[in-house]
Amino acid sequence: MQDPQEQTYTVAEFIEILNQNLEYSYPEIIITGEVSSFKINQNKWVFFDLKDMDSSLGCFMSIYQLKTPLEDGMLIKVRCTPKMTKWGKFSLTIKSFEPVGEGSLKKSFELLYSKLEKEGLFLESKKRSISKYPKRIGLITSKQAAAYNDFVTIINQRWSGLSIDHIQVQVQGEMAVEQIVSAIEKFNNKSEQYDVVVVIRGGGSQEDLQAFNTEPLVRSISASKIPTVVAIGHEDDVCLAELASDVRATTPTNAAQVVTPDKSDEIVRIDNAIKNIFHIINTKTSEKYATINRFGLVFEIISNRAKDRLKSLNIRLINNIDNIMTNNTNSLDRCQQSLKLLDPNLALKRGYSIVRINNNIINSVSSLKSNDKLDIEFADGSARAKIIDTMIKRSAHDKNK
Repeated sequence: MQDPQEQTYTVAEFIEILNQNLEYSYPEIIITGEVSSFKINQNKWVFFDLKDMDSSLGCFMSIYQLKTPLEDGMLIKVRCTPKMTKWGKFSLTIKSFEPVGEGSLKKSFELLYSKLEKEGLFLESKKRSISKYPKRIGLITSKQAAAYNDFVTIINQRWSGLSIDHIQVQVQGEMAVEQIVSAIEKFNNKSEQYDVVVVIRGGGSQEDLQAFNTEPLVRSISASKIPTVVAIGHEDDVCLAELASDVRATTPTNAAQVVTPDKSDEIVRIDNAIKNIFHIINTKTSEKYATINRFGLVFEIISNRAKDRLKSLNIRLINNIDNIMTNNTNSLDRCQQSLKLLDPNLALKRGYSIVRINNNIINSVSSLKSNDKLDIEFADGSARAKIIDTMIKRSAHDKNK
């Protein structure tokens, strides 16, 4: 039986055993250090060293975990897992990181601001106005924070009848970014129509507010289809998420003031508007009567002259109508005399008759032949006849031949 102290391993077996022990003893550790030798490989992987005065550790992570920019010299805190690679190199697999200290936070802010500004995320021309009288608000914050109570209290004081839909999120720490981004997406994908999405949190240190200076969150706010209002920290605090929003509020209380009108102010405004309308009506009425009184004599003179003119026109109009009626009556008489001359009944009374065959009037002897049956109309009746023979008149020209 082999002595345990004499146990031998292959290189791969030893690395595997070592990693098992590391995973058991240090499943996750937090280390603070300065970034050195930072580089991105194939736009997929991020490599850098984490160092202090005397030592250095290699670090590795996916580029998708790079939520804030890094560069050499920045002090960061990493949450990681230690591991020995198959090439025998010890490294830290980074799960998350955040800048530490005022200098590093400021540098991270400047790097990300510069990058996103070039893309136009902070342009004033992209910002949208919010509804003056909103009906439904989407609120993203921690319900346990004072910011939530401040916002809701002010909303209820200023305006009533609003619907406030709240999504609970963490507002600092590693999960904050993912949760807030998810909440923004949920509001944008809901079937309900939201007038505005509000993202708020109260004051804190720069480290506490760091989630609102991360690239995924800033891009999410900028891409929201619903207008956004963001208020993070105290009045003097400025976060990139605020700069990317449509409206930046200085505090959560100010956010409530921004998204709603004050009903007291609105009542006064409406009351003043009504008073102003009545004042205008009274002024116009007074001016009208004053004008009438001032120019009453002129109106009377003009009225009398108009009456005389209308009277003259009326007389002329009546005379013209009489002339037209007389002329039309004479024309009508002449037409009636002409119609009498054309009346067939008068011709029948003078001895003429109308000859028809099958109700067709015969006006020429050439239209007749022997044995045709005729209907002859007289003034006082009609008769049936039969053609025995016909004769056609000869003209004077034919007689002389």
